[in-house]
Amino acid sequence: MILGENWTALSEVASAQHGVFTGQQAVNVGLSRGIVGRLVQRGAAERLHPGVFRFAGAPHTWRSRLMAATLAGGESHASHRAAACLHQLDGFDEPQPIEVTVTRGRYPTRGDIVVHRWTGPDPQDYTHVDSIATSGVASTLARLGAVVPRSQVEQALDDALRRGYSLKWIEQTVERLHRPGPSGTGVLLRLLRDPGRLGATPDSIFERMTARILDSADLPPPALQHPVRLPNGQSARIDIAWPSVKWGIECHSRKYHFGAAHTAADHDRDHQLTMAGWQVTYLTWHQLQDSDYVVELARSMLDQRGRRSA
Repeated sequence: MILGENWTALSEVASAQHGVFTGQQAVNVGLSRGIVGRLVQRGAAERLHPGVFRFAGAPHTWRSRLMAATLAGGESHASHRAAACLHQLDGFDEPQPIEVTVTRGRYPTRGDIVVHRWTGPDPQDYTHVDSIATSGVASTLARLGAVVPRSQVEQALDDALRRGYSLKWIEQTVERLHRPGPSGTGVLLRLLRDPGRLGATPDSIFERMTARILDSADLPPPALQHPVRLPNGQSARIDIAWPSVKWGIECHSRKYHFGAAHTAADHDRDHQLTMAGWQVTYLTWHQLQDSDYVVELARSMLDQRGRRSA
């Protein structure tokens, strides 16, 4: 049985790493690799990768697996979908594939780990989330297009912008990291240069998809997140609005419009909008699946409101 300060030190290292430690970390605190081998033999620890171990009592979670995968590669870090998940970007709920990028050396290939390679790493492109080495938000967005569709990259980009990450920083990062071929950077570059993305950032992918459908039709361009001053002195924002006719669409998702409190707040706001001369139509996710219906709804309402205001 191992006792003393060395054991305590290794336990502290592992506890900060989701129960995972390396053989080198054990040596660094004064324990030999032979002692680590005996831990594995006695069932006190489990060997996850060459030189990477997990204490048997530690929870076996997605994050512990990702932690082990980053430690297994030497100079490696969580990236792509795994990094997007760590940063809690919209559309990347836990768990995602165990995905790492190796910047130098060899990686012990495992069938359940997606491995990428990236040369010339820059310290500004990396960070730690929950003790796990990972690509930063901007470099994660820059490379996501290599593994997910454009729509999912846009969903994550919108989320990052809503959370206050600098658009200029994201643009500068992807331009610096851009490589031709399947690097994924071209996807983000095309999104950032898309004239259809000008204006306010929508509150959700629901709004973005609705706006895309309406942009593709022969309709007057709407304003996203349009501010309206209410008669009670407060302000409101309409998801998709045509201010000239005072009509707008609210994307009615369960996330923002579910429950008694949300319903009461919606009603109060809608009454104030009506008093201000506005009409708001709620659109559900189910209705969004029929793009023709969405376009016809907008066309009909714009025509009606336009005739009334003429």
